[in-house]
Amino acid sequence: MDLNLSGNKLGDSGVKLVSAALRNPECKIQKLWLWDVGLTDSGAEDLVSALSTNTSVTDLNLSGNKLGDSGVKLVSAALRNPECKIQTLWLRDVGLTDSGAEDLVSTLSTNPSLTDLDLRSNSLTDRSVPALRRLILTLPSLERIWLWGNRFSGTGMKELRSLQGFRPGLMVDLNI
Repeated sequence: MDLNLSGNKLGDSGVKLVSAALRNPECKIQKLWLWDVGLTDSGAEDLVSALSTNTSVTDLNLSGNKLGDSGVKLVSAALRNPECKIQTLWLRDVGLTDSGAEDLVSTLSTNPSLTDLDLRSNSLTDRSVPALRRLILTLPSLERIWLWGNRFSGTGMKELRSLQGFRPGLMVDLNI
């Protein structure tokens, strides 16, 4: 079952209601799209709590929300759950910085189900390249990672792009 509420101005209070529904044991939502719904880091706590109990979600899109590093760190907490089955995580344009990327990578490195990660249009710089490199090298399930629209230098982009040949089928997308 899919639930796409993208573009609706739910805000934190609306996401809190969605989170309450997710806690219902009968809820079997697999694809949850909350792109640009007005979610902030303070509202992410309810969602994360619900995702910790509802392990049916495999595709989570939180792009376009103002999560910042603190909100992404909360989302990361849900991904630490060994029962978490999220395969596709969309965090495009959420205000993620290098320090938040380090926390995210540390968590994602332990999530064997993740295959697709979208980190486009954030504020990542060359300082996050070692963490992203570590993620790409240590997470064998990862098939695609989108990174364009960040602030990598030519050198940082070259280092990340070189990882594409590391594993057959791995796509490291740095193109605009």
